[in-house]
Amino acid sequence: MTSILAFNRSFSDYGPDMQAEERSPEILDVVEGFMHRWSYSVRNLIGAEVSVEHLGGCLDGAPDLIFRMAALDYFEIVIRCPDRPPCYGGWLTGTLPVTVSPEAVNGRPVLMTASREGGRIRHIFDPLSGYRPAAAGAALPLHAARRLSGFG
Repeated sequence: MTSILAFNRSFSDYGPDMQAEERSPEILDVVEGFMHRWSYSVRNLIGAEVSVEHLGGCLDGAPDLIFRMAALDYFEIVIRCPDRPPCYGGWLTGTLPVTVSPEAVNGRPVLMTASREGGRIRHIFDPLSGYRPAAAGAALPLHAARRLSGFG
C-alpha cells in the first residue's frame, strides 16, 4: 500500500511539535554533516519541514526523519535505529507529494516525488550512500543530475 508523507512540522521551531529525540545532539551532528556536504545555508534549515516514517531498517525503534529543505527541491534523510547512532540516509529531489511505495529495493521502500516538469521521480536505497534518485526514469533537473554525478 502506498502512503503519502506529511511535512507539517517545522524543524527550527523546536516547539512541542519536535520531540526531544528528534533534536538530540546526535541528530544535529547528522544534520550538520549534510548541511556542510551539500552547502546548504542556515535559511534552508530554518524553514525545513519534517516528516517521520519507518523506512524499513528498524521498525521497533524511532522512525526515520525526512527533512524537506526550505526553498529547494531537496529532501534529506536521517536514519535512526535503537542499536546505533543516527546516520545520514541519503537524499531525494523533487516536490510534494512524497510517497512511500510498497516496492522495496535493498530492504527499504522505494520513495517517489513529483517532478516540476511533470511525472514522478523514483528514489531507491543504496546501502553505501543511502537514498538517491534512480538513474533510469524521469529526467532529473540539472541541479539534481549534477549532485548525483558527484559534481553538485
